[in-house]
Amino acid sequence: MRYGKLTSDELKYSVLDVVKRRRKEVVCSAALGEDCASFKSEKLILISTDPITGTTVDIGSLSIKVASNDIYAAGGEPLLAMVTVIAPPDESIESIREIMLDAEKEAGKHNLEIVGGHTEFSDAVNRIVVSVTVVGLTTNHIRATSPKIGDHILVTKSVGLEGSVILAHGHAGKLSLTTKEREELSSYSEKISIAKEAKLLATLPVSSMHDITEGGVLGAVAEVCEGAGLGAKIYIDLIPITSLTKKICDKLGVNPYGLISSGSMLITTAKPEIVKSKLKEINVESTEIGIITDGVAEAIYSDGSVLNIKTKPDQLFSKSIK
Repeated sequence: MRYGKLTSDELKYSVLDVVKRRRKEVVCSAALGEDCASFKSEKLILISTDPITGTTVDIGSLSIKVASNDIYAAGGEPLLAMVTVIAPPDESIESIREIMLDAEKEAGKHNLEIVGGHTEFSDAVNRIVVSVTVVGLTTNHIRATSPKIGDHILVTKSVGLEGSVILAHGHAGKLSLTTKEREELSSYSEKISIAKEAKLLATLPVSSMHDITEGGVLGAVAEVCEGAGLGAKIYIDLIPITSLTKKICDKLGVNPYGLISSGSMLITTAKPEIVKSKLKEINVESTEIGIITDGVAEAIYSDGSVLNIKTKPDQLFSKSIK
């Protein structure tokens, strides 16, 4: 059992020897005794932060993916990251090193440099928590809350992919998934980054983009509409969802449309056919699920019933899951 910051030798072993220099814009990167990093750029600066609290599975790479997704969804390119790791007192230095190795590997895929952060042991947590802040660059900030009335609402890939992986890991005994289903879940993890499609979408006629995270697709629609002061009509039966996600959610009593869905993007556009066609060219699925209105945000079910959409806690935290 131990508490507090890592020693200089431990920090060097588990963090500083792991991260690599890769961005010319960075002037001062991660180093012993440095509390600040610095960089220079003539472009517009984006910044976003995300903690990973719902899982410890591949938490290093996941934290980089999720925080970078926000930069990509704003039409930007990730530049640097600050990584904070808080571990319970009974964890080891090796655990922190493994997390940083995982994070650094993912950072390399995005040409992203980890330039600092914080690491410590604390009884304030009962499992490892990783929080990442990413700074990115862009020439055009595409805002999530800038749709127009009459815009079509598109969703990429399938909703609930990230949530399916988290639920399957936490409830493996209850789900009893087949080997084939576990292999399918592995492919879900690979789809959590939105880098490829977001880079393309930034060049297309879209009015807004939003990475679907906590609160699922319903939460994402609510956030966009509330931020824009507009409404929406989305059709539940049109929302793309895999049969495996449905199976997992049905067994655990979870609403898949309120489940964390990193890797799936919510897009608004006046020209949906152009957007869908271009996404298809890079093998990214997209589905039209509704339209932006001047009313309230509504989800319409196949039986004609209507649900007013509000932001709610993610289904991962549902008390019905046992």
